[in-house]
Amino acid sequence: MIRSVAVQNIALIDRLEFELGANLNILSGETGAGKSLIIDALNFVLGERADKSLIRFGTDFATVEAVFEDYLTPQVSAYLDDVGIDAEDVLVIRRKMSADGKNECRINGRVTTLSVLKGLTELLVDIHGQHEHQSLVKPANHEGMLDGIGGAELAACREKVAASHSEYRALKAEYARFGDESERARRLDVLRFQLDEIERADIAEGEEEELLEKRKRIRNTEKILSALSSARSMLEGYDGASVGGNIKAAAASLATIAAYDGGIDPICERLDAAKTEIEDITETLGDMMRDIDFDARGADSLEERLELVRNVQRKYGGSYAAVREFYERASAEAEMLDNASERTEELAKEIARTGERLSREAEELGALRAAAAESFERDMTKELADLGMSGTTFKVKIDSDYSPDAVGETGGDRVEFLISPNVGEPLKPLAKIISGGEMSRFMLALKNIVAGIDRIGTMVFDEIDTGISGHISAVVAEKMCNISRARQVIAITHMPSLAAMADSHFLIEKSVEAGKTLTHLTLLSDDTDEVARLIGASDYSAHAVPHAREMKRWAEEYKASLKAKN
Repeated sequence: MIRSVAVQNIALIDRLEFELGANLNILSGETGAGKSLIIDALNFVLGERADKSLIRFGTDFATVEAVFEDYLTPQVSAYLDDVGIDAEDVLVIRRKMSADGKNECRINGRVTTLSVLKGLTELLVDIHGQHEHQSLVKPANHEGMLDGIGGAELAACREKVAASHSEYRALKAEYARFGDESERARRLDVLRFQLDEIERADIAEGEEEELLEKRKRIRNTEKILSALSSARSMLEGYDGASVGGNIKAAAASLATIAAYDGGIDPICERLDAAKTEIEDITETLGDMMRDIDFDARGADSLEERLELVRNVQRKYGGSYAAVREFYERASAEAEMLDNASERTEELAKEIARTGERLSREAEELGALRAAAAESFERDMTKELADLGMSGTTFKVKIDSDYSPDAVGETGGDRVEFLISPNVGEPLKPLAKIISGGEMSRFMLALKNIVAGIDRIGTMVFDEIDTGISGHISAVVAEKMCNISRARQVIAITHMPSLAAMADSHFLIEKSVEAGKTLTHLTLLSDDTDEVARLIGASDYSAHAVPHAREMKRWAEEYKASLKAKN
């Protein structure tokens, strides 16, 4: 549950910190005092979309921090493990938005993404607002609601169906890749041609670079030969002795004085080595001249080879590595197609077996949904009767097709909630029948049922009492109280009977300070006057206050009766 909330710079809120109780927390106040801002702040810290208009005028950032305690459920623990965040005694979630559009989300001080934050808070808090009415009337959402009511056995069966559906689709996709026999034959012809072309080209790694280097030499043959020839002539000598001969003569001259100076012999040895190196260089230059001449005569064949290498590489990926990768894939596919008849026969059997299993599991899931639907219909009928809709008929319509190709990831059922608010009227979809007040009661009935099933610790209701008055308002208050015994409830209300039922009552007020309008939140130690204000009588002392006291006495007696039952 949420232990405390700290808000800074959200619309009319400058700084606000408040601690919430474990059961029924009521927020009330005059119209326009800023009650919706508290929900906006909660939505913000819980990861809902928000824009810069939420930031209080004159400031450049907004922050909300929520501290949770007694929050660890198996689902929350598993989620924290998955995202690599250590579970601690309390959970601190903080979100900051700057005027420049930057968002910062932290879980226990660790920076995280908005999607991770929202994934966690969806396991912690369920916020019901007007948008949820729109979600409820959409048939696409009804299956998920019913499955949530169906419990662990239904959830496990749904997982089995999802796994079998994935396997069935994979097998069908593999079978489809083979095509029919004529398609396989055409594809195999293409593959064999491509493989043969690559094999005949027999391209070596780095061959294109080598050929380009050779071509560059050939295109500069004259220049290269001239330089090599000149260098060789200089080493061999034009008219006189060669460089090697001159070195030999120098060494011989020095040898005549070697007996008089011990340093001469090493010099002679070095000159001898230099003579050998010069002669080797001269010979190498001659070899290079002959090779260049040979390469020039093969220029046409080199161009043909380079064109072949480039064409093959261009057709099959653009590089030697890409050609090899294509060859490996094509070889594997050709081998697969060569054995296609055998594999397609195996696949056909596997598809049939998996399809039968998928149909069977989908039918089992459908039976569990049907059982859940019956229980749901009974519970909803009772809850709606308690809420003043005793003439209502509620039905879960399930249309099913369990043939393998009709079954999806969530089974072969199409679920839709139908309702007839009045006796004698036909069942119709929620969107076509239900009014605002009826929808509020329908949602409250649904939440009252779900309260005993899911493990979300906090539920937030934003004016759930829309369109409700009279005796039914007292019933709604009792229902809300029932829900708050199993989990923390935070509710914004204008309804005095619900306010009287509060375990913690917060008054939201607006004031002008230093030329600025600010919203404040006060925990009331005695909320009799606020309940009296909600009753709406003009004379609080003579009529409304006694009425409020009587209403609070009724609420305390009801809560005591719940405690006695437990």
